[in-house]
Formats: sequence, structure tokens, C-alpha cells
Amino acid sequence: MNNLRIALLADKQTLVHLTDVLSAAFKQAQISSYETQDDFDKSVKLYNCDVIIAQENLVNRGFYSQLTPFLELTKIPLLMLKDETSASVKNHVVKELVKDAGNTYLQQLPKLINQFINEQLAVTGQSKILFLEDEEIDIAFIKRKFIKLNPQYECDVVSTIADLRAQVSRKNYDIIVSDFNLPDGTAFDSIAIAAEVDIPIVIATGQGSEKTAVELMKSGAADYLIKDKNAGEHMLILPSIVKSVLNYKKLENYNSGLLEMLRLKNQDLERFAHIIAHDLRSPIASAVLLINTLQILGDDLAPELKDTMDLLTGVSHNMTNTIEGIYQYTVMDSQADAFVKVDMTKAAEEALQNLQVKVNECGAVIGIQAMPEIDANYVAMVQLFQNLMGNGIKYRGDKTPELTVRSFEQGNELVFAVSDNGIGIAKENHKKIFEIFSRLHNSSSQYEGVGMGLTIVKRILERHSGRIWVESDLGEGTTFFFALKKM
Repeated sequence: MNNLRIALLADKQTLVHLTDVLSAAFKQAQISSYETQDDFDKSVKLYNCDVIIAQENLVNRGFYSQLTPFLELTKIPLLMLKDETSASVKNHVVKELVKDAGNTYLQQLPKLINQFINEQLAVTGQSKILFLEDEEIDIAFIKRKFIKLNPQYECDVVSTIADLRAQVSRKNYDIIVSDFNLPDGTAFDSIAIAAEVDIPIVIATGQGSEKTAVELMKSGAADYLIKDKNAGEHMLILPSIVKSVLNYKKLENYNSGLLEMLRLKNQDLERFAHIIAHDLRSPIASAVLLINTLQILGDDLAPELKDTMDLLTGVSHNMTNTIEGIYQYTVMDSQADAFVKVDMTKAAEEALQNLQVKVNECGAVIGIQAMPEIDANYVAMVQLFQNLMGNGIKYRGDKTPELTVRSFEQGNELVFAVSDNGIGIAKENHKKIFEIFSRLHNSSSQYEGVGMGLTIVKRILERHSGRIWVESDLGEGTTFFFALKKM
């Protein structure tokens, strides 16, 4: 098995034993070793592995859930080393080997790995590779040092760009390996053809510089290989590159499928939100109208009945606000983001205009300092400021609200702050306030609302790759900070 790539996760002593056995059995194996799951998670590129061996007592449940989708996709074997007393791992992608006290399990490893690789090939079938090469000596290297040593691949060789175009129209290939200089073009022409048919391409050349390699990768090459013109040793490295590129392509296709599924789910969710909003708004509006009519006409109603009417009116308004909040929260992810240069001072001033009725009612004093421009969705920024300033006006207690909106630079971020002199928030509730439907005051208190405003603010910032936090104590006012990247 040439250039087998094995990732090991085990304790220090076990790693020594595993490395000795595997290095002896697989002479050209590339072995990467890790002693903790954290190191494994940070360092391992799964598409660069042929086999993963892990020690069961070093991993948590998240290890399996993280790896399972990718292992199902690529059929890369995961061998779990377990103690003799451990229960079986109930996961269909995991293969198990008992790590006995006498280390006799090590003798089984090479045979097991060969078995797993053969099973993988049987399931995935032969991958098809098209070589584009015009030099006779390099064609000989391809046949002798790649095709002969890697029977798991079905390989064809063509010599010109024209032949490449004709061949990919006749047959479906999984990957193309192209020389740089060709009789009728260059690797950039090969890359363009590969892109047309959505086939990953690797460029192999003995003449390209580092600058050329960068240009090729930017143009769409999946990888770049320097030729050994004397002995053709680069052909012994190529199998590892091919496996990595094919696995990466599978992962890319899988992710594209997930994104498309998510897009369709969001469409369904938006339709559902529209239906719910429409179907619930109308009867509630009718109920409010009926209650108002009864209140106007019912001068002789008993005081208890009038109180009930007032209560019903309040409940109806709360239901309307709840439906509107759910609708806004639900459709936010499916709305297209038109990112433009946003003058944050202007956005805050427009938000203040939208709140003018509430400002006039309580005599609020709001100061907006000059703030910079950022790349953002303008409507979302207005809503963000409106929700934060609206909170400062609402939770004012017995004081006349005083709010300040300002900004400052912090590293590579612009931080915006909305401060008020209101009732404040206890430290233990600083995270809770951003949860959906979270309210710190009961529904019968003087503070109306359904607990959606700050949740929507947080969602807006997530869509802008931003973050939000709060500094506050009870009775000492509140400052909401949110940070966005500089332009």
C-alpha cells in the first residue's frame, strides 16, 4: 500500500507501539500522531487521511458525531482501540479492536488495515483519472510508477488540449492530472476545461515557479505537483494528492447539498411564517375591533366587565406583537442581504425618527454622536438601533430617559454603544436577555413586550459576523455594545 496516510489518536506509550508496527508494515506510510482529541480536532484534515485509529478513552461522544457524516461519505475506516472491559461503540462507521494487556492486538493491525482499504475500494469503486501529458519520458513514468502500482484507478492518457476536451466529453472522469506546457496550450487552458465540466484538476510540471503555482491555484487548480524529471519520483507522491482531492471534492459536494437543503427549508419556513402571520393577524384584528366597539357602545357595562374588556384588548395587542416578532425572526435568514456602505450616524437618526412618538411621550433625551461607515444591510442597522434605543426608552423606571449612541475603534473592529440611565439588568441575566421570548418582567408589569427585540438584534449581528454584549447592574443603567469588522 503506497503512501498510506494514517492519523493516530492515542496516549504516548500506545503511539510509540502503533508507529513502530505501522512504519514497519507500510514503508512509505505518512503517520501523524496526536495525544488529545483537542489536538486531533485542530490539526487533522480528514480528506488527507486513509485510515484513522483512535483510543476510545481519549474521545468524547462529539468525536463520533463530528466524524460520522464524512466517514459515511468517503468510506475512510475509523478503527477504535478499546479496553477489554469497554462496551461496544454503537456507531456503524466505527470498527473496533480490543487493546489487550499483552499488546497482541498490534500483530493484527497491518492485516486489518489492508482489509479495511480493500473494503473501501470495493464500495467506492474505481476512480477514473485522465492524464494530460505530451512528453514520452513522463508518459512512461505515469505508466510504470502510477498506473502499474495503483490498480485501484482507471487511467487514460491524452497529449493535447484538444484531446482533453474531446475525452471529457466522451467519458466521465473523477480527476484530471495535467502537464503545464502542452503543444496547443498551457495548464491554464486545462483548468478552464476542467471547470466547464466540474472536474478537479492537479497540475504537474518541472518548470513552474512558486508564483506560477499561486496563479494556478487561484485559477482553479486543486493542487500542484513538482515533477522529478530524472526518476519520476513525483508519481509516488501523486496517489496521496489524488486521494485528498477526491475526498475534498466529495466533501464539497456534500456541503453544497446541505446548503441547498437548508435553502429549501428556509423557503418552506418563510412560506409557513407568511401563512401563520396572515391567518392569525386577521382574527385577532377582528377581535380587537369587536372589543373596541363593545367598549364604545357599552356605557352601562358593569365595572368588572369593562376591566375584562381592557384585559382582552391588552392580550390581543400582545398576541399581535408576538406574531409580528416571530414573523420577523423567522424570515430574517431567508431575506437577501444587500450589503452597502452604511452611514451608522444616519441609520441611528432614522431609528430615532421611528421612535419619535415614544420619545415625545416620555421626554427622552437622546444624543447621537458622529459614527463611521461600515459594510452592512442598511435596513437591518436601522432596526438594530431602533430595538436597542427602544429598550432604553421602555425600561426607564421613574426617570426621564437619557440615551447616548456612540462608537470607537478596538483592534480590527468598530464597536458601537447604546447607553441609557434606566433600571438596569442584573448580571445573572446578561445572557438570558438575548434568548427568544426571554422576559425579565411578567406580562402584567408596566413593561410591554414579548421578548423578541434583543433576539432579533443578536440575529442581525450574527448575519453580519458581529457580536453583542451588555454591561449593566440593577438601578445603574445599561450599555449595549456591538462590534462589527472595519471596512
